[in-house]
Amino acid sequence: MNRLVISGTGQVYKNLALEEALLRELEEGQCGLYLWVNDPSVILGNNQCAYLECNPGICRSRGIAVARRRSGGGAVYHDRGNLNFTFFYWPGRAGEEEFRELARSAIEELAGRPVISSGNDFLIEGKKISGMAGYEEDGRRLLHGTVLVDADMEAMSQALTVSAGKLRSNGVDSVRKRVVNLNEFVPGISVNQVLEKLAERFSGALGPVETIEFGEADMTGDSSAYAAADWIYGESPDCEMEMEAASGAGIYQLVFRVEGERISEARLYSDAEAREDHSNFERELAGAVYEETQLKERLERYVNTLAAEGSEPGNPQGGRSA
Repeated sequence: MNRLVISGTGQVYKNLALEEALLRELEEGQCGLYLWVNDPSVILGNNQCAYLECNPGICRSRGIAVARRRSGGGAVYHDRGNLNFTFFYWPGRAGEEEFRELARSAIEELAGRPVISSGNDFLIEGKKISGMAGYEEDGRRLLHGTVLVDADMEAMSQALTVSAGKLRSNGVDSVRKRVVNLNEFVPGISVNQVLEKLAERFSGALGPVETIEFGEADMTGDSSAYAAADWIYGESPDCEMEMEAASGAGIYQLVFRVEGERISEARLYSDAEAREDHSNFERELAGAVYEETQLKERLERYVNTLAAEGSEPGNPQGGRSA
């Protein structure tokens, strides 16, 4: 029998672990729908560099968890005003387009206006209300997505805002699009109403379903693996970034590479007239855990020290200056 699973926790790592477990447990020929809501969190795509997609410092200060999913695509923000849905299926039993249309038409009925499918997104009046991604494992397929119902747009903007100093990466940048909540078109609509509509459409399309509600104590899957820093940050493709600071001596540009959680190498350049040797500072940074605010403060202290001490032109130690 097909399954409808509803999560009773808002813990993102537990919800992602349950999603993975449900995919692996899917019996041959079976389909499933998993409906879940997370507490405030940023979910990275599998191929993304965390530091280029969100601001970990702001996330920590606001109590926003950072997580990484197994599907590709861009970073998204979740909170209690956002419903997540996951379809599980076997090719031949059902198709991805069937589930995309099921979700699109359900949202359209609730919105009372056209919902346009554009790539992996659903748009209302040109604004993104839902995005989807998926992957396959052992012949089983998963398609998951979001519906913005009453999400905190200010928190979303802050959590997904990164330093303007980012340079380049081998990862995949998120495509920033204008987004909109469903309640802008249907005032007062709740996440639970959207959940019920998706469940109704799923049952109507696929026949009788077994409904299972997972409470906090019932959650299965290895949530510790999703919560591990090595998975969240260590899976980030190498990121080359930059940061600037100015002092009386000049403008300094720190170019550094982040691998996993740590700075692997750093080089400091400047337009200062004096020749300066920054090799000790660069060596101190290598191997340090990357945290944007702390690194910015450290860089500013260093360049202010240079300005206070002064540097003699023609310093025989040499160094790099732009």
